[in-house]
Amino acid sequence: MHPELEKLVARGKIEPETAEQLEALPPGTFCEHKSWGAGKIAEWDRLNVKVVVDFEEKEGHEMGMKFAGMSLTPIPEDSFLAKRHSSLDELRDLAASDSVELVKLALSSHGDRLYLDQLEELVKGKIVTEGKYKSWWESTKKKLREDLQFIVPAKRTEPLELREEDFDPSEGLIADFHEARDLKAKVKAVEAIIKDIGAFKDHQDRLENLVADISEIARKGVKLQYLQAVELILIREELCSKVKDLEAGDDQIKISEILAADESAIPGLFEELSLTRLRQVLKSFPEAFGDEWVDKILGIIPECNLRSISEIANFLESSEKKAALIEYMEDGLQQRSLSSDSLAWICKERKGMAKNLFTPELSLSVMSSLESDQLNEEGSVRSANRLRDLVETDKDLIPDLIEGANINTIRNFASRLITSASFDELTRKSLMARVIKLHPDVLDLVSGNEKKQDETLIVSEESYTVKKAAYDRLVKEEIPQNREDIKIARSYGDLRENFEYKSAKEYQRVLMKRQNDWERDLKLAQPTDFANPDTSQASIGTVVEMESTSDDETLTYTILGAWDSDPEQGIIAYLSERAVQILEKKVGDQVDLPLVDGGTKSYKITSISPFRS
Repeated sequence: MHPELEKLVARGKIEPETAEQLEALPPGTFCEHKSWGAGKIAEWDRLNVKVVVDFEEKEGHEMGMKFAGMSLTPIPEDSFLAKRHSSLDELRDLAASDSVELVKLALSSHGDRLYLDQLEELVKGKIVTEGKYKSWWESTKKKLREDLQFIVPAKRTEPLELREEDFDPSEGLIADFHEARDLKAKVKAVEAIIKDIGAFKDHQDRLENLVADISEIARKGVKLQYLQAVELILIREELCSKVKDLEAGDDQIKISEILAADESAIPGLFEELSLTRLRQVLKSFPEAFGDEWVDKILGIIPECNLRSISEIANFLESSEKKAALIEYMEDGLQQRSLSSDSLAWICKERKGMAKNLFTPELSLSVMSSLESDQLNEEGSVRSANRLRDLVETDKDLIPDLIEGANINTIRNFASRLITSASFDELTRKSLMARVIKLHPDVLDLVSGNEKKQDETLIVSEESYTVKKAAYDRLVKEEIPQNREDIKIARSYGDLRENFEYKSAKEYQRVLMKRQNDWERDLKLAQPTDFANPDTSQASIGTVVEMESTSDDETLTYTILGAWDSDPEQGIIAYLSERAVQILEKKVGDQVDLPLVDGGTKSYKITSISPFRS
């Protein structure tokens, strides 16, 4: 025992137990306190029976010797906390230049194991400023994951660990795979193995066992995690391709088995997989479906996005099955059953694989598809639509679409384009400019449309209420029901022979046009009660009596709003052919009214009175 401590014990100033504890805490020793952090023993104050400690934020702090012996823990001079106390600037420089080494020092000073909260407490605010810690840690974590000596947790509730210096990298990679908690994490673990495949140069047996483990895990997980199980098998195949003589056994699950077992899940698979893995899946179709593989691929096109359709087309072409794809697309165009993504593919491939499909008539199919998609968009958020984006961004597409088209097709296309709800007003004008540049004779459609926007429809308050109720029923009941009918019909299978699907899609076009027409009409409508009409001449809201100039026939017409026609009751809309002939005529004027079998018959107005007195 230190002589000074022996004297204190002999005088009864401290207990022998305290002396033993202070024996490990002589002046110059680094220590740690749970609350005050790292410190350095400055001196033993024998006179006052105290220990003086220079803590990081409390220099010259005095502690009773008994309390110091119980609460202070000696730490090595080269430990993280000791360095933070004595060489803070060096640690700050290390955090900036080699953050991995800083973390390694922290781990090795704490039993090679720290929770992320503990690491944060060691570094944040002292070595790395609070404002920069989050970005510093994200950058450091990425580097740690690339270094096999570290085990980086997926959750904060799991520890960050440092492996032994002499550990085998291949063992660490295999361990990472087995410790991964879900299939997605296991896929990433295999990707890491492929990236560092050289670590298995002398351990191919470990890879053989890994391949078997992957197969078994994927087989068990395919029902609950379909996509991840498929990705796991695909990454297994990629692994086998990297190592000579490494292959999955005949008894191990294959992609072809999964495809054949659940065809309904394939479209979702195509949506999520990377292009590289999507191509791997396509190569499995012949094995999965035998002679029917081409029909199976074509059958999922309606559910695929543009990216997947492009890959399907490339695969069919490389397999010398391009003719089947073109025939499928031709049938779809004739039956108006192609998805907007399929039409987008034709447009993108108009100078390549789809050259023969790209005709002027396609312009109308494009507009129909855009209108249909607009109808299916719920709420105010524009959904993703590759065809719409293509029409907007490909400046040559519209000119190419209408090249060689007859004027009727061009005017039809232009008319639908300028009233389309798929584009905002500025975009519509920009797109129409492309049409007008090639065909100035459709300019009247633009001016005519602008004129229509200023028109109003005079309607009765009663007919407006009826029309508004019908519109609400259309939007809230009929259209959603039709959308559901389409989903159900699509589930029946092959869309080329699916009558229910074609019928529901055709009715969708009817509903879409009805919605557009009614929205326009309701916007232009001006409800009125027809009170106080001008009876000096035939006007809206008047009752006009007439007698024939050639016989004894008399007629009485009530001229009301655009939606108030009831010929059996003598009520005619002011926009009708007969009303147009009568309006603005006065008592005594002659009116020539058209006959059903052609020709006209003359009548003389005998009185004009208000519809409502």
